[in-house]
Amino acid sequence: MPVNTYAEATGTNMPVRRVMSHEYPKYAAHLLALSAESRHLRFGYAIRSDMIETMVDAWQYNYANHRLFAIENSDLELIAVAHIAREPGGMELAFSVLDQYQGQGLGSLLMTRAIQYCRYKGLLDGHMVCLPHNHAIRHLCVKHGVIIRTTEGESEGLIHLPCADYTTIVNEHVDRNMGIMDYWRKRLGTE
Repeated sequence: MPVNTYAEATGTNMPVRRVMSHEYPKYAAHLLALSAESRHLRFGYAIRSDMIETMVDAWQYNYANHRLFAIENSDLELIAVAHIAREPGGMELAFSVLDQYQGQGLGSLLMTRAIQYCRYKGLLDGHMVCLPHNHAIRHLCVKHGVIIRTTEGESEGLIHLPCADYTTIVNEHVDRNMGIMDYWRKRLGTE
């Protein structure tokens, strides 16, 4: 049975915060800070820095269809990000974690938070790019009930979520407010 909040997922209180549209340049900086291998795993192909900046500008312009959730360090730098892209008939999820923070459960926190948000917003069907050699994302898919389908050497995670229930709605409001409080606590230096 999937957990309901990211705090339950790991027993931690590391909030995952929604990134506002004016903060998308921080997302570009996050993506540019990824190693070449991590960029390849995130996008599914090698990508140049100027392409990343152009894509993030487009996502910022089309903010209504591109939601970001992030975990920040004490300097408010994005260290791990979930990207939810609304598409006809559903959504696509993508995740990135800075190399030095990988293997610490942040991807699982992001996945749990993204799934909760999607259920809350009624985005119940979607997919993820799952490269055959991306063991971390494949592990996340299995852990969170995403079905991996491989055809002709290409792998895709198929997402089918249950409708939101009362617990989902309450947790969404609590987690959103926890993220906002964490942001202001870090910004004001009251950690």
